[in-house]
Amino acid sequence: MRQSTKMKAILVAGAALVAAGTFATALGEETTNGGSAPIVSAGGNMTLGGTATTTTPLTAVPNAAPGQKATVPCGFSSHC
Repeated sequence: MRQSTKMKAILVAGAALVAAGTFATALGEETTNGGSAPIVSAGGNMTLGGTATTTTPLTAVPNAAPGQKATVPCGFSSHC
């Protein structure tokens, strides 16, 4: 049975939409926990990692300057 190019394009676009929706749903499941405690499954040989520690951020450099300055090539300025 022969399918037209238009029908093939519709099928490809539909498959792409389904794949994108599945991917977005998978990403959404990870972040939509409602702000409550994370869900931890009990069982298996899984161990929990160490507690994360935070430090105070470093102070920013007040007057940052480039280490080198570019020179304007001849032909792009009137000083040649």
